[in-house]
Amino acid sequence: MIERHQDYQLTIPSLPAGGLKEVPLTLDTDAPFLLRLVKSRKIRLNGWNFQTPRKAYQSSDLRTDWFFGYTSAPAAVPGRASRGAHIYPELVYPVGSQIVVDVGNATGETITNARLLFRGSKLYRDGVVNAPTYPAKMSVLPGCYPVVVTGIGLASSATAPFILRDVPLNIFQDADFVYRYGVADPFTLGVEGGVVPPPGGGPSFTPATYGEIYVLIKDESRKPYSNEPIHINDLFGQGMPTAGGDDSSSGPNFPGLITPEIYLERQHALYLDIFRYDTTGVTLDLHFRFQGMKVFHRS
Repeated sequence: MIERHQDYQLTIPSLPAGGLKEVPLTLDTDAPFLLRLVKSRKIRLNGWNFQTPRKAYQSSDLRTDWFFGYTSAPAAVPGRASRGAHIYPELVYPVGSQIVVDVGNATGETITNARLLFRGSKLYRDGVVNAPTYPAKMSVLPGCYPVVVTGIGLASSATAPFILRDVPLNIFQDADFVYRYGVADPFTLGVEGGVVPPPGGGPSFTPATYGEIYVLIKDESRKPYSNEPIHINDLFGQGMPTAGGDDSSSGPNFPGLITPEIYLERQHALYLDIFRYDTTGVTLDLHFRFQGMKVFHRS
């Protein structure tokens, strides 16, 4: 059997006060789905719940993937984002089935674009998808592929994002590469002359930040690893805590793991589609760092 990384995301464009019950997320028909983690965005402490493959709810009531009572969290937000709630043992959803979701909303106001990310893998029979792997004889070394994407502009409106398609991660001819985790951020402290004074005085600066950037990762045949673009901070870790959006700007800033890892053969490629929905801010240069292992073939 072949396991291939997969993200399924449920986006609720308008979550009314009081929440919604039994919202379906329909899965693909090409392979079963093994669910291992759930991550929310904009739902915060309002809570969520979902049904298992046997149509029983996974918990007895609404739950959250946020931390409670984090002392450094803003007073208006009594909690802090995490990297998601782990599901163990994994849940296996059949081909073409649905994940049925309840989402709470105790804010008294509509929440725009509430999201639940279901992370795991698809399970294919051998030979159904291209799945290169380690050679019989090899040497390995830690490796990092930097990809700098320049000129990521602003959206012309909330429904017309700035889009870059098929940004390549090209693998060199010397070795295969195993993509295990990644980081992405503007990789800059800011621009002198801004509005944020540094500790102890001196010139002020404006951090290069973003709020709504989403990424779709695709293999060489352009087959995506998710059903829709995923927020950059949910897909990649970030090195700068100022470069965030809604939830992840106050969450942990460690690398985003890809499980299972993605094996890329030498002289082959991975592709990114980048969508930016920010209508205010500055044009960004994003620095992606794909990290893992270089695999050298040996005879």
